[in-house]
Amino acid sequence: MDAFIFDMDGVIVDSERHWKSLEGFFLKSLVPGWRPDDQGKIIGLSIHDLYRMLTEEYGLRRPKEDFLALYHGMAEEIYGEKASIIPGFTELLSQLENRGTPIALASSSPRAWINIVLDRFDLRGSFRAVVSADELEGGAGKPSPAIYLLTASRLGVPSKGCVVMEDSRNGVLSARNAAMFCIGFRNGFNEEQDLSQANVLVSSYSQIDLDAIEGAMQLSQLAPPL
Repeated sequence: MDAFIFDMDGVIVDSERHWKSLEGFFLKSLVPGWRPDDQGKIIGLSIHDLYRMLTEEYGLRRPKEDFLALYHGMAEEIYGEKASIIPGFTELLSQLENRGTPIALASSSPRAWINIVLDRFDLRGSFRAVVSADELEGGAGKPSPAIYLLTASRLGVPSKGCVVMEDSRNGVLSARNAAMFCIGFRNGFNEEQDLSQANVLVSSYSQIDLDAIEGAMQLSQLAPPL
């Protein structure tokens, strides 16, 4: 294991459940045809990919600047007040630090939102690299492998030696498209997400055995890019 890379939403903080409650009402007010079942489609998308999808598939006409400002207001409330660290994350972080494993964060969220989490929970010193979808050329968000390939590059490690923890279909596909070993995380509020392409599935941090993960990486041939 050359590095361990965490997604943020639904993996480090329980923000996804708060987004579901706030975002659903917000999107229904913007898009008359929006239904609760549509919510699962947007988990793991960057804010820019979300806006593109809403304009192309749902006829959204709100100017992008207004849309982004409204979303940032919700993000400040969610990340700054409502979200909590998911149980077990800090313990796994300590295990990785004790092993000397490089740790990174790769998130579809804007850098400003990531910064709220890093500062509120004092996590800046925990990650050797922090990568936001904001930094991707051409806005190639998940499921493109771009964000994970960029993260591996910044860590100076080969992608095939990286372990990624993800909770969304788009995130899992992004990691696997980058030829990385992926842990799919059933966090209690993502049952609608198809995580079948993950190498292993867990429903709590206590189920992650780093020695077993390393063994699985060595014994199995990683599937080619999907």
